[in-house]
Amino acid sequence: MICRLLCQALVVAVLVGVSLVCSVVVSASAAEQTVVFQGAIPLPDHAVAADGTSVEITGLSGVAWLGDDRYVAVMDNSQYLLLFQLALSQTGKPIGVESLRIVKLSQRHDYEDVVPCPAGVVRGLRRERQQVDSPGMTDQGGQEAEEFVLVCEEDTPAVRAFSLVDGRMVGAVRLPENLLTSRPNRGLESLAIESDGRSLWTANEEALPSDGPSAAAGGGTVVRLTRLPLPVEGSVTGDRNQPDREGESPAATAFQAAYRVDPVHPFVRVFAGQPLSGLAALVALGKGRLLALERSGAPGLPPFASRIYQIDAGAAVDVSAVADDLAVRQGVAVEKRLLWTDSLGINLEGLCLGPLLADGNRGLIAIADNGGIGTPNQLVGLALVTPAPAIKPAVLGLVAVLLAIAMVVGRLTSP
Repeated sequence: MICRLLCQALVVAVLVGVSLVCSVVVSASAAEQTVVFQGAIPLPDHAVAADGTSVEITGLSGVAWLGDDRYVAVMDNSQYLLLFQLALSQTGKPIGVESLRIVKLSQRHDYEDVVPCPAGVVRGLRRERQQVDSPGMTDQGGQEAEEFVLVCEEDTPAVRAFSLVDGRMVGAVRLPENLLTSRPNRGLESLAIESDGRSLWTANEEALPSDGPSAAAGGGTVVRLTRLPLPVEGSVTGDRNQPDREGESPAATAFQAAYRVDPVHPFVRVFAGQPLSGLAALVALGKGRLLALERSGAPGLPPFASRIYQIDAGAAVDVSAVADDLAVRQGVAVEKRLLWTDSLGINLEGLCLGPLLADGNRGLIAIADNGGIGTPNQLVGLALVTPAPAIKPAVLGLVAVLLAIAMVVGRLTSP
């Protein structure tokens, strides 16, 4: 009887050991993720709007996956969104784009990024806007099946929600006061929504004037990664008795993390102009883990450089209470790990998480802005690659020994 109990205990120990090994393997493989370039295809020069007019595709600045093969991109300094379908290979290489359609937004701004807007957030924004405009007012537009997006723009700045059916605005997300002080054309460049749909990440492209210098050839810049609570229907987002900006959800406590952008990439100067290096896009991986796309531009060769880092912003120090001089604060910047860098000769401005690929990796889609300098609009296919799990020989040896002991005891106790 004692031997049988010993055998059972050993089997349990083996199973526990194997489960621990699996958890270690998962953690290790997640930390070793890389990004791999898969290919690029050009986009057409024009697309048709709902009224039949042809709209030039230019200034593409952000992209988002809507599910299946459907995507949406935003054009800066305009009032246009671009809907399209994109076919990917089994490894994430873009192989064809079709069904391009223009959505004209009700407002024109310098739009920079776009993400899907969950139905609960749409209802929350409508509720807040109705209370601001007129208590008891009802919004007659919009069906449950209607799709909406959140779009950030850097001229006001603001994060607004729009319908993909007719382009009407349904509300706006309130921003922390410090993000309203961004440098011209260096404001809100990125959006990423958490998988639970209850919070949104955004950031200024280069440092706020009070936080430190903008990027230069010899140094980088420090920006504020900001997590904004979203006004999901049924949640409380702020004091409804306080005055508010028209159409915006009430202010809520925002979390901010310091992020250090790399200096401008090495280049050979060809013409006059100021180089830049900033945070161009964010991708949410869940629970505060993000991919950060840095975009560097220079008046020379190579003209552009792109870098993708992985960070854990949720584990960073909250610097929302730091009023100024963020760049000189020590020990507060979030740690980042480089996954990919390349010039590609194009201006990558947008990045989004795409579908799960046939090989088990995750697709990433980047979008390149023609920037008014003659480079083509392009869709770039990348893959977020997780290496196959590898178990250390020592761990395998331990498991083998435990299995061998269990087998011996099992034979000794068999009738």
